[in-house]
Amino acid sequence: MESSDAVNNLRSKRVELILQQLEELPTLPTVAVRVLEATGSESTHSKDLVKLIEADVALTTRILQLVHRADVGARGEVNTVERAVVLMGFDAVRSAVLAVSVFDALSAQSKESKLNRDEFWKHSIAVACCAELLAEALMEQPSGGGAAVREASPSEAFVCGLLHDMGKVALDAALPKSFGRVIEAVDLLRGNIADLERTVIGLDHTIAGKRLAEKWQLPLNVRESIWLHGQLPQALPANVKHARLVSLVTLADVLVREQHIGYSGNYTFTVGRAALLDAVGLTAESVEKCLLRLMGRVEPRAKSLGLGEETSNELYRESLSRANRELGRVTGQLATRNRKLAIRAKFFDALSTFQSELRADAPPQMILRAIGQIAVEVLGLSCVGVFSLPPTQAFAETLLLNADGQVFDTTFIDCTGPRPTHPDPGDGPVMAAPKQLDWLTEAVSPRLPGSDRFWICLGADNQCVGGVVWGAGVGEAQRLSTQVQEITAIAGGWSLALRTAQIREEARTLAEQLADANRRLHNAQAEIVRGKAMISVGEMAGGAAHEMNNPLAVISGRSQLLAMQLTDPKQKHAASLIYDQSHRLSEIITELMDFAKPVPPKPTVCEISDLVGRAIHDAKLLDETPDRDIEITIGDVPQVEVDPEQVSAALREVIGNSIQATEEGAGRIDVHAAFDALSNRVVLTIADNGCGMDDETLKRAFAPFFSSRRAGRRRGMGLAKAMRWVECSGGAIHLESRPGQGARMTVLLPAVQAHAEPVQETRRLA
Repeated sequence: MESSDAVNNLRSKRVELILQQLEELPTLPTVAVRVLEATGSESTHSKDLVKLIEADVALTTRILQLVHRADVGARGEVNTVERAVVLMGFDAVRSAVLAVSVFDALSAQSKESKLNRDEFWKHSIAVACCAELLAEALMEQPSGGGAAVREASPSEAFVCGLLHDMGKVALDAALPKSFGRVIEAVDLLRGNIADLERTVIGLDHTIAGKRLAEKWQLPLNVRESIWLHGQLPQALPANVKHARLVSLVTLADVLVREQHIGYSGNYTFTVGRAALLDAVGLTAESVEKCLLRLMGRVEPRAKSLGLGEETSNELYRESLSRANRELGRVTGQLATRNRKLAIRAKFFDALSTFQSELRADAPPQMILRAIGQIAVEVLGLSCVGVFSLPPTQAFAETLLLNADGQVFDTTFIDCTGPRPTHPDPGDGPVMAAPKQLDWLTEAVSPRLPGSDRFWICLGADNQCVGGVVWGAGVGEAQRLSTQVQEITAIAGGWSLALRTAQIREEARTLAEQLADANRRLHNAQAEIVRGKAMISVGEMAGGAAHEMNNPLAVISGRSQLLAMQLTDPKQKHAASLIYDQSHRLSEIITELMDFAKPVPPKPTVCEISDLVGRAIHDAKLLDETPDRDIEITIGDVPQVEVDPEQVSAALREVIGNSIQATEEGAGRIDVHAAFDALSNRVVLTIADNGCGMDDETLKRAFAPFFSSRRAGRRRGMGLAKAMRWVECSGGAIHLESRPGQGARMTVLLPAVQAHAEPVQETRRLA
């Protein structure tokens, strides 16, 4: 139990460090923030909005390109900001400013990045245009259109669609190497990029995007679309304000990925189109009309946002430089103002500044930084440590700041000993660090000056929730004794702000955990249903074998005896037919029993090439038209530990299925083996150029006794047995297919050990 808690704590620390890196990403331009504030105020006049936008010539040009659409032509060309506000309205112009600003803020790319930004933004713009078209379709419907207008305008839907995946760009910018591993793994495994993000990084792009959107104070509908897109409508939290818009963005993402526009990194479709159509309120016919108009809408929007143009690292660095200069200017002003004031005025002005300048939703780390910056100034310190210790955590987040108020170290320290207690009110705010704080002072002491350690406890509800620690010589408490009232007052403000941020962080984490639990519950339900189905099949097979074996034995024996006694050829043939069919029925029952209750596997270390070669040989012997071009590519993959009989039989069924799906003479089957070090599994893909499957066939492909082929070919147990055999050996199997585009089967098998330096081995079999 302790080991599990330690792992969870380390994981939580890693996630928090990642989220802190997201806090360092560029902020929105000042003009964008002012436009958003202006359009959100009922007292703002259109002329005020026009002046704000026209102050930035480049932004004006981009916005005019973005808001211009062909259907405006009848009312006049949009060639000025004033004309755009008149024709398009506040919502459209506001959305255009937000789209252009966020697009520009996230345009810089690290040299280490493996994310194809052009293809990613193409996908995002396509989703934005699709969401806009769907919103327009809702407004055009006889019923439900009014609700759609109140929910979100087409321009708002465009922005939500454009930014729905911004968390991926944020992770790529903050952690290019880790996100590069995610890109490589998802392209190999053909899975859901969010699952791999949680495995490799510790959190997925929905949480990263949500945090970045909160930092930028984007509108609530944008934040909810970023956070909750991709979930089933019925799985959305009950307190979501824009559930219909979230489902509309999810539908747009599904439609764009179905059309293979751009790159999203997601190869799975966990939410069906039908459920989304019901949630949004659109018909299949209206969606098809939107798809016909999609590409015509994407091209001009992509051009207006500068897609395809080279991004400049100088822009990103200049944005950070401007932010640092602004921070330095504000810090300098505060320092200059405080130096001019008397000691008492200095403390109260600092407290007022602390309370007024922090955002209402500031995270604990931002609170700690502000506390440290004020502490070094008002206490006259050259170096200070500030820490947050929520009652629900066993570790403290600690920041060290220098005399200029700059953070030079951020770390998490385990609270291995007794937690520090809140001092009595009469003890005074400045005290020598107690023994209960040794776990912290021992960790930070090498970075602090002086021989002794002092601290100010930040408490709430008679508990220590944080503190300020510094080093000084003997007599430090006496030096500050004349400022007891002022220090007590400012410490109270610090305590309130820190505990409020901690509670808000705990609530936000719980909400995110709930959403993640809903997602995992949805995934687990499908496995439970399949497990119950297997139990039912086993019970049915056992009952059928028990009830039918004796009658079948009688029918088989009597029909065989009758065939031997009869002389009339027709009657003798009929008796033989009865015997053959009873024997066939007995084989079906036996096969069903083998599927429901397979023989326990006998894991053996095997070469993947041996399993593949054996499976291809057996598959060709079973099929009457084995004339197919089969190419085998096996890298330097490790051995696998599986039951060779069961797994080779499973591969035989899969390859046999591909043989039957392809045409004689023109059929091609590619077998490729690679190794995924992340999951320590060998990934075997079997792809063919056959007839493919429609959605209904794909959903039922692994169901027992299901077959889309003509009667008499097989019993429809091949892929069902293949899945059972692979899973018995600890593997997994996934199927992708489209009508007329062949099928791709991915088989994951447990590897014996990791391997490196891949060497390709390619063979061709006819």
